[in-house]
Amino acid sequence: MSAALLIEDLVKKFGTGKAAVDGVSFDVPAGEIVVLLGPSGCGKTTTLRCVAGLEHPTGGRISIGGRVVSEPERGTLVSPRERDIGMVFQSYAVWPHMTVHQNVAYPLKYRRKGADSGSNIETKVRETLELVGLGEYAQRPVTSLSGGQMQRVALARSLVYRPQLLLLDEPLSNLDSKLRIRLRDELRRILKMTGMTGLYVTHDQSEAVVLGDRIGVMKDGKLLQMAPPGEIYNRPADSFVANFTGASNVLKGKVLERNGDQAVIDLGAAGRIAAWTPQPLSPGENARVALRAENIRLGERGPANSFTGRVTERRYQGMQTIYDVEFGGQKVGVLELGTAARHNDGEVALTLPPDTCWAYRDEGQVSVD
Repeated sequence: MSAALLIEDLVKKFGTGKAAVDGVSFDVPAGEIVVLLGPSGCGKTTTLRCVAGLEHPTGGRISIGGRVVSEPERGTLVSPRERDIGMVFQSYAVWPHMTVHQNVAYPLKYRRKGADSGSNIETKVRETLELVGLGEYAQRPVTSLSGGQMQRVALARSLVYRPQLLLLDEPLSNLDSKLRIRLRDELRRILKMTGMTGLYVTHDQSEAVVLGDRIGVMKDGKLLQMAPPGEIYNRPADSFVANFTGASNVLKGKVLERNGDQAVIDLGAAGRIAAWTPQPLSPGENARVALRAENIRLGERGPANSFTGRVTERRYQGMQTIYDVEFGGQKVGVLELGTAARHNDGEVALTLPPDTCWAYRDEGQVSVD
């Protein structure tokens, strides 16, 4: 499968400071959705803006559909309007003086690419509005729509001329949480139905998991890991990726031994724990073991990584309960689904399944801010 988007060693610097994007490389095959995920200031939006031509890269190369659109070393810089891309922004970016139909028809009438006849424009607009669920709203003023509907108009306007690549910059962030979840699910369906290739930027892990065929986690301008959602979730490449994607529990210890991709970590008074390790750790090194609250089994003893702890606090949240559990000087949060809390304060068995524990070299505090 050919790459609709190819980014090679992309660098973007603002002034003389640290690079906002620092040697980023990845590709997006035709029909795939890649999500760039990370905290504010990690370089994800700058990367997208370089692809769009809204920022001029300092170095590297960007190709869309096999055509080089940016390569500073050779003086190549194709303008945004000549890149055959669509864009959907955080703000709705619709024409307020136009109807829904006029907004969506606009790029077909005024883009240089091709010359659509009036009947062809009508057909494309009608089909696209039906696709995004706005078929009955064609003649309404766009200002009469809700926020979610206006974002659908913006999406339809970007899809109607079938660009090679669709760029989406946190398009759901201005919507309320309930609408954001509903539109998130529909957005993936729409993109897959059209066969669109997408590059999506977000700081929201749940959006990334639902929308992305692959997720690229970024920090400080660097791409730390690019992989399918299941691999990002179950095999995070380092402690930052683990922590940012929800492995909120961190146990500190020292490496006792390593055998292949497994390590045994001494947790001090708590005892020993077996963990998977993606990094080459040596005996004697300080390590951090990361694991997710939902993977800990409370009230159970397994064949490995079983401990006896004490529930120090529980927070009932309706459909789930969060427990704080201490054992041997270590502390973990445990999430259990259900409509009632099952464990009282006091002693309790807990198991930390080895395949859900990940050991990394302790390189200081991991921040996801």
